[in-house]
Amino acid sequence: MPTVPPVTPIILAAGDSMRMGYPKALLPFGPDIFLTHILRVLRNVGMPKPLIILGKTASTVQEQLGEWTADVRINPNPGRGQLSSIQLGLSHLNPESLAGMIWPVDQPAVSEDLIRRLIQVFIDSESKIALPKCGSKRGHPAIFHRSLFQEFMDAPVAESPKKILLRHQDATIELLTNESAVIHDIDTPEDYEALTGESLAEALARTKSLIIP
Repeated sequence: MPTVPPVTPIILAAGDSMRMGYPKALLPFGPDIFLTHILRVLRNVGMPKPLIILGKTASTVQEQLGEWTADVRINPNPGRGQLSSIQLGLSHLNPESLAGMIWPVDQPAVSEDLIRRLIQVFIDSESKIALPKCGSKRGHPAIFHRSLFQEFMDAPVAESPKKILLRHQDATIELLTNESAVIHDIDTPEDYEALTGESLAEALARTKSLIIP
């Protein structure tokens, strides 16, 4: 399978999932769970081995990874905010990586086609940032050039990553899409049912297992 240039995925899955009441990385999604569905998309696109940032439910999530290949890192205090997980991921990124792709685990329904096009737009435009835009809203996954890594590392953990993005508006390319999955976080049981057509209780009763690749 042909591989894309070295844009390394960083999957953010360290949150407490308090509103969902169940670890979002483990939510059933077709034959997979949220996390392994994202891993399947990345593998099909031909991307490098991803980094996965986990939190308090790390041991439970890792049990479900089976034979999936990934570099797992554990954020000891994810309550500090999303930036702390991004910083952890960047600190373990392969030094040969041209860029990092930030993909929150609660947005699993983004298509392979969009990922391919987003990477191509990033490479062709020579931008520092590439991200999808649906309607008037920017979304995820977002790609950041390695020249911005130190800025992420130096930022206070309480700062929103969006502030860094806003400082580089002129170096940002947007990929317009009709895929609403790029802007919809699956945070609550209601969100989950809207995405899958199945209630969370029904889904968990149906399966908690992972089909290993």
